[in-house]
Amino acid sequence: MLIVKLSPLLSCNSMYKLLPLFSVLLLIGCGGSGSSDDSEVITPVVDTPVVDTPVVDDTGNDETPSTSPNILFILSDDQGLDASAQYSYSTDLPNTENLNNLAEQGITYTNAWATPACTTTRASILTGKHGINSGVTYVPAQLDPSLQTLPEYLKADIATSHYQSAVFGKWHLGGAQSAASHPNDSGVEHYAGNLGNLNDYYNWELTVNGQTSTVNEYHTTKLTDLAIDWIAEQSTPWFVWLAYSAPHSPFHLPPASLHNRSDLTGNEADINANKRDYYLAAIEAMDSEIGRLIASLPADEQDNTIIIFMGDNGTPKLVIDTSVFDKEHAKGSLYEGGIRVPLLISGKGVHRYNEFEGALVNSVDLFATIVELAGSNTSNVFDSQSFVKTLTSNEQVRNYNYSEFESDTTTGWVVRDGDYKLIEFANGDQQLFDVENDLAETNDLLLTAFESHDIVHALEDIASSVRNTTTGPALDITNQIFENRSANCSAYVERYSSNVLDVNNSTVFAGDLVISTTAEKCIFNTNAIPNHDFNDGDRSFPNNVTAQNDTFEITNNPSFASTATDISLQVDNAILLNGVKVDLLAAGCFGVGNGKVGCNDMSQPWRYDPMSPLSGFSVDSHNAHAQPDGTYHYHGTPNAFYQAENNGNTSPVVGFAADGFPILGPFFDDNGTVRKALPSYQVKSGVRPTTSGSPGGNYDGTYRDDNEYVEGLGDLDECNGMTVDGVYGYYITDGFPYVLGCFKGSPDASFYK
Repeated sequence: MLIVKLSPLLSCNSMYKLLPLFSVLLLIGCGGSGSSDDSEVITPVVDTPVVDTPVVDDTGNDETPSTSPNILFILSDDQGLDASAQYSYSTDLPNTENLNNLAEQGITYTNAWATPACTTTRASILTGKHGINSGVTYVPAQLDPSLQTLPEYLKADIATSHYQSAVFGKWHLGGAQSAASHPNDSGVEHYAGNLGNLNDYYNWELTVNGQTSTVNEYHTTKLTDLAIDWIAEQSTPWFVWLAYSAPHSPFHLPPASLHNRSDLTGNEADINANKRDYYLAAIEAMDSEIGRLIASLPADEQDNTIIIFMGDNGTPKLVIDTSVFDKEHAKGSLYEGGIRVPLLISGKGVHRYNEFEGALVNSVDLFATIVELAGSNTSNVFDSQSFVKTLTSNEQVRNYNYSEFESDTTTGWVVRDGDYKLIEFANGDQQLFDVENDLAETNDLLLTAFESHDIVHALEDIASSVRNTTTGPALDITNQIFENRSANCSAYVERYSSNVLDVNNSTVFAGDLVISTTAEKCIFNTNAIPNHDFNDGDRSFPNNVTAQNDTFEITNNPSFASTATDISLQVDNAILLNGVKVDLLAAGCFGVGNGKVGCNDMSQPWRYDPMSPLSGFSVDSHNAHAQPDGTYHYHGTPNAFYQAENNGNTSPVVGFAADGFPILGPFFDDNGTVRKALPSYQVKSGVRPTTSGSPGGNYDGTYRDDNEYVEGLGDLDECNGMTVDGVYGYYITDGFPYVLGCFKGSPDASFYK
C-alpha cells in the first residue's frame, strides 16, 4: 500500500487516482553517473575552465518532422501461423502475394506472442501493458479510458507530437455494450470502424467518431477505402492502426475479384463443409486490399512508410490446421497455436531483407516500438520493450515472454525463457514444454524424467515479477512527496508511472517502475526515468537520457556483514522508490588523464567529489545526470521526494541500498525532537600532500579524500547510517557522504555493473 502526499509546491497529474486506500510511500530522486566506462565528465575549476559540451543524440534517431516515417500498423483477426504463407508450418495456405512481398522486403518474426483473444491483444498493444496491469484479461473486458494509449503517448511526447493518428476497423475494447464514443474517449483522434464483432461482412454498423450508421459494402474493402481517404488528407507524418475483422467468422465468400478460390459457391452447405477454405479466402481478400492501400500511396510516401503486419491471436479451432496444432491448442488457449502469431515488418528503416528473426517479441512491445519509430527516445515504457534494434541487426531484445488469459475454458498465465515454456492454470496445474523443439506441445516435460525443478523455479520467478503488481492503472507519482517509513521493501509492491520533462531538450518521458516480490526478495523493474522533471541545469547533460530496462533485487531480510564494504565504481549504490539508481562516485581523479575520465582504479587517491561546488560537476537541480548509455542517476543528495525542511515530521523511506537496508530522508525523532541526522564526516584541516600525484593546496572538499570520518562527531556511523527504533537505515545528509559511505551488509549481485 502506498501513501502519497502532494507537495504544495509542485503540480500533480491524475490527482483523482491517489486514493486513500494506498498506504505506501514513493520517492523521487535525481541521479548521477559513476559509470565504470571511463566516461564521467568532471571539469575541475582549479585547473580547467568549464566548457559547454555539445549535446549528442545517441539514440540513432536522425528524423525531423518532415522526414519522420509514416507508420502503417495492420492487425488481422484470428490469423495464426498455420494460416500465414510466410511460415512453413502448413501446406494448406492462402495466396497472399502482398504479404509475401512485405516479408521478402523485410523481416518475418518467428517468436512473436500475443494473447489468445482479440480484446486482450488489442489492449496490450494500445496500452503497452499486460492484462494484469491494464485490467483487460478477458473478453469482453472494457478498456479504462483513463489509461494512456498509444495515440495519446504520441501526442504527449514533443518528439512525436507532430504525428496525426487514426484507428480504422475492429475496436472490441468497449465491453459488452460499447459506447460509440469509447475509441475517442480512449485517446483516438480519428476512429472509423466496427465497435465489436461482425454478424455480416456485407451489412454492418460503421461508427465514425461517435456517430453510427449502417453500411452495405464489403467490410474489408470499406475499411481500406476509409484508410486511403484519410491518409490522402494528411500533410504531416501519420500513424494508422488498421484492424481488419478478416478472417474472423462469420465465414463467408468475399468478392470474387479479391481471392483466387473460384470453386467456392458461398452457399451455407458449402461454407459448413469447407470452413477453412472460406477462412483462407477472407485472408486472400484482406491481402488484396492491403495491396490496394499500399499502391494508393505516392512513390515518395511509400518510400517513407514502415509497415507492420500482425495477427491478434491464433487460428480458431474450427479452421485450424490440425497437422500443425491440436484443436485444443487453438485460439483461446495458452498453447502456441493460441498465442504465437504472425508478425512482419517492412519499409522505411528496415535494413534486413527476406530474413527470419527469432528474437522473443510480445504484443505489448508494439507500443514502445511504434513510438520509437516515430522519433521518441523512449525505448521502454510500461511493459513494452522496443524491438527497433532488430530492424537492422539480429539482436535479442527481451529475455522472456509472457501472456495470460481468463475465460470459461482457459484461465492462467504462460511464460517463456529461452527454449522452455511454463503454463500455470488457475487451479495451480502446470505444464512445461520445450517449444523450440516441440511447437505442437505434445510432450509435457513435467510428466517425464526430465530434470525440471530449476527451470520451473526460474520461470515462476519471471512470472511473479510480472504478476505481483496491482491490477488496473499504474499509480501516477509525478512530482509526489512520500511518507511511508516501512523498512520492509514488500510494503512498496505496486506499479508506478510518471510523465516528466527533460527541460533542456524539451522531451517528454514516461516513468515506469514495477516493484514485486518473491519469497526472499523485492524486484525493482524500472526504466530509470524519474518522477520529476530533470536536466534543468545551466548546461544540458553531455549525454541524452534514455529509458532503460533495469532490474534490481533487494533482500527483504538484510543483515550486517562481518566487515563493511566500500562503495566502488563496480557496484551501483542503491535504487530509490522512483526507480532511479544512486551512483555516488565519479570516474575522475587528479592526475589521471585530464581529470575528466579514467579513474577506475579504486586505490587511486584524490577522486573528485562530484557534489563539491569546487569540482565543476555538471548535474541538474536534483544532483543527477545521465551516463553515456543514457541512464539517469543520482550523484548526491536527491531532493525531490521528501520534505527538505523541518515540518515536524520524520522523513520517509526513499529507497533501498544494494545491501537491502532502507534509505531514509534527513529527519528523525531524537527523543521527541525532530531534526536532521548529522554525518560524522568533516573536511580535514591543513594542507594536502605536495608529493608527485597529489594536488597540493588546502583541504577544501574538492576530493573525497579531503573528508575524514570522526566517530561520534555526528549521529551517523562511517556508512552514514544508524539504528532508530530497532531498524538500521542510511540517512540522507546535506554534506558528505550524502547518502551512504559504505555498505553495512553485502550488496546484491544485481547491483554489480
